[in-house]
Amino acid sequence: MSEKEKTEKPEKAKKEKKPKKEKAAKTKVCPSCKAEIPKKSKMCPRCAAKQPKKFPVVIAAVLAAVLLLAGLSVSVFMFHFPIDPPFELPFGKALSETELGQTMEVTSKQEEAILAIFEQCGIYPVREVKRLVSDDESATYAVNDAETVHFSDTKDAIVVELNNKDKTVQSIDFQKHAVYRNGAVVAQATDFYLGSAQRDHYLSMCLTAVNARLPLPETASYPAKSGWNYTSDGDKVTVESTVTTKDANGTPVTQAFTVEFEEGKLVSATIAAPVSQETDSAAGETGNN
Repeated sequence: MSEKEKTEKPEKAKKEKKPKKEKAAKTKVCPSCKAEIPKKSKMCPRCAAKQPKKFPVVIAAVLAAVLLLAGLSVSVFMFHFPIDPPFELPFGKALSETELGQTMEVTSKQEEAILAIFEQCGIYPVREVKRLVSDDESATYAVNDAETVHFSDTKDAIVVELNNKDKTVQSIDFQKHAVYRNGAVVAQATDFYLGSAQRDHYLSMCLTAVNARLPLPETASYPAKSGWNYTSDGDKVTVESTVTTKDANGTPVTQAFTVEFEEGKLVSATIAAPVSQETDSAAGETGNN
């Protein structure tokens, strides 16, 4: 073998290129005719129906995040925000769960402002609230506090008028006496009635005065506190009630009495003529025949 033949290397056999695999075309289902069509088709080649545009995933995620944050913000404003938001929420604020809040339809903050005015006027704590009349501009309520709720002669005597737009107190009256006007306290509601302690004091003095005028005071019995009527007019106080005693024959008789005081001192005690309970019973039977 010649040197030339030795040095020459045989040419490497060329590798045959493998044919590339064709990727399967991406398809989708036409919502109109249910045919399988190319994914990027804007119109179905079979039924010519326009294909709906697919909402971008990124935009959908951003929109979902915005809605979630909005929902959280509303929850914070409604339930846990330390101060009121700088705007009025379109669906309103949560009402106070107390009787006053539900009846007057006010929020907890509005209720606090109303109760502060009540306390300044000597109306506290509130026990009953009833709506009397209402229109677009204002509403009127009957309010009873811890004192007046027990007095039959002062029931529903505290009348409160609220502005329906901002729920502010416009006026307060007690038995036709002005208590609150034009954002200022005019008088204390307690100036126009006797409190429990005062009533007990006058009741005790009445018992002493009436018993001193009865022939048999040891047989006297009086009604419960609800059966006593008190009228206060400045320094004058009038107390009215009844007393039942037994006469010399042991017959129960009932007498009405009126006791008047001025500046806390006894002025007069008047006892009406006795009425026999047996006479009342006989009169009732005669009237029924």
